[in-house]
Amino acid sequence: MKPTQTLIAFLFLSFLLFHNAFSQSESIKWSDSVAQSFIKRFPDPDTMYCCGGTNHFSWQAGYVMFAMEKIWKSTGDSTYFNYIKRYVDQQVDAQGNVPPFKDDALDNFLPGYAILFMYEQTQEEKYKIAAKTIRDGFNDYPRNSNDLFWHGEWSTHQSWIDGVFMGQIFLARYGSIIGDSKYAFDEVVKQMTLIVDKCGQDDGLIMHGWDESKKASWADKTTGLAPAVWSEGLGWYAVLIADVFDYLPKDHQGYPKLKEIHKHLCEGIKANQDPETGMWCQVVDKCGDPGNWNETSGSCMFTYLLQNSIDKGYISEADYGPVVKKAYKGFVKKAVYNEEGFIDLLDCSSIGIVDNYDAYLNSPKEVSPFGAFGSFIIATNVIENSNH
Repeated sequence: MKPTQTLIAFLFLSFLLFHNAFSQSESIKWSDSVAQSFIKRFPDPDTMYCCGGTNHFSWQAGYVMFAMEKIWKSTGDSTYFNYIKRYVDQQVDAQGNVPPFKDDALDNFLPGYAILFMYEQTQEEKYKIAAKTIRDGFNDYPRNSNDLFWHGEWSTHQSWIDGVFMGQIFLARYGSIIGDSKYAFDEVVKQMTLIVDKCGQDDGLIMHGWDESKKASWADKTTGLAPAVWSEGLGWYAVLIADVFDYLPKDHQGYPKLKEIHKHLCEGIKANQDPETGMWCQVVDKCGDPGNWNETSGSCMFTYLLQNSIDKGYISEADYGPVVKKAYKGFVKKAVYNEEGFIDLLDCSSIGIVDNYDAYLNSPKEVSPFGAFGSFIIATNVIENSNH
């Protein structure tokens, strides 16, 4: 073979190999790959806690179980069901007691969602008893003067947007399958609308939080508002409003208001997508600013809201389908295999409210916090199993 022919053959073979690798990356089912990798990495779900804490009955595990339920429903793979069951059975004893539950922070209510799932699937009384214990945690839970829940007893007079998800996704499901529905649905609507009344912007986006006392280091001394629209914080609300209509009756008086908030939020998310990468930034409404960066978890959450809403007919596929496709192509690039063979997720943020705009931008670009796995799984799962 002549040198020229050899070069042509080499280039052709290289093209075929590249094309095959690209096709495989395009067709990979990221939801299943990441979920399976996560379970192999954390086979005991009680190892899910962070930030120096020891309480595994909190939002980290609760959100992962939230995601595992969705992928189980899509795939029917018993691996996911068994993982949720193992987690729940390690928290709930035979009499329905939930020893690790503490009603001193909204973050601690989220695992109750997985308990409700197990009750739905098994009808075992112990799960119903356990769920009622968690629901009763709201009875004397501290509130601001306008009835907004505090984020936690340690955050006096502070209402955070992420906390609205933690408590209200549980209550919405509780009202739908257990009972006490008037209280449950009224509370869900109240918390979801009040946080928008206090923290909502004209563009449909919602600030990270509000301090009624205005004493927090981060609180604006006039409004009490947090300094920014934080990606994952807004993402929690996006996931909540994506799912809440699965539970809230259409004839509830608050239904139209929440649909209005939903529409406005979707519009705001669409308008603030990074045109280059398809993702969203750490501070969502200032993506073009120097130092702002694409944040993975929130980007996945926004994508989940949009694709979920397309599938349910709440928003137009013509308007929002291209937004979803571009986002998916952007955030799957953040999933990489590490040296141990597990999938890591890059450029994530799982912070609390910080003091100023620059502090949001300078927050660490975290690798594989638990919340990001939940967000990545629900977003890829809804896209990869959509008929649209």
